Amino acid sequence: MTPTPPVLAARDLAAGHGRRTVVPALTLDVAPRTVTALVGPNGSGKSTLLMTLARVLPRHGGEVLLDGRPMGRHSSREIARRLGVLPQTAVVPVGATVRELVEQGRYPQRGPWAMLRPQDDAPLHRALELTGLSALAGRRLDTLSGGERQRAWIAMTLAQETGVLLLDEPTTYLDVRHQIDLMRLVEHLRDDHDITVVMVLHDLNQAARYADRIVALRDGRILADGPPAEVLTSATLQAAFDVDAVVLDDPVSGRPLFVAR
Repeated sequence: MTPTPPVLAARDLAAGHGRRTVVPALTLDVAPRTVTALVGPNGSGKSTLLMTLARVLPRHGGEVLLDGRPMGRHSSREIARRLGVLPQTAVVPVGATVRELVEQGRYPQRGPWAMLRPQDDAPLHRALELTGLSALAGRRLDTLSGGERQRAWIAMTLAQETGVLLLDEPTTYLDVRHQIDLMRLVEHLRDDHDITVVMVLHDLNQAARYADRIVALRDGRILADGPPAEVLTSATLQAAFDVDAVVLDDPVSGRPLFVAR
């Protein structure tokens, strides 16, 4: 059987901030219709890698491929139609309502100067409903809680209707219930909409429960890469996080569950 080509890939990718290199040379393939979690300690290069894959940060070297083609061979509009990106921090537009923010997700499908059309209503309503924001659509963003604003940004990304989502710490500011709702939404997008998700997570047990694959990084290099049961081990936790832990079987999901000693 011919292996499925990656939808997103890095080839000897070097990345960083300014002149400082954080990721020296990394190769990674992302299979379509999968959920990949990037984990690692602070400063390990998780967000730098994600934002370089998203073309938010410039490459220091190597190559990023989208649908088998170098990113530079895609137009900005093509990339916006294929990649949805939720950065770690986003600036709230002054005076904007939730719906106005979510509408911004439709413009890559229409072009920067095009008007929204009636057919844009369905994806807008779907994004608001999936994130539990339908009742808050008319509220100004600056009147919302941090968690509600985070869900509004997620809704904007969903409204974009891309095949690939790159999420940088998407559960930030969310309470436990909405964290679970978000992770179940990610599963739903993969299973029912064939969407590929790559996300940075700090909660290792969430990564183990909801991701198909975990990539553990330290100092810009991959320490472990594979299914959760292969990556979330006592040895990897010690090597990546300097944490002495025991790994158990989650009684609900059957996935690995770590407890620090």
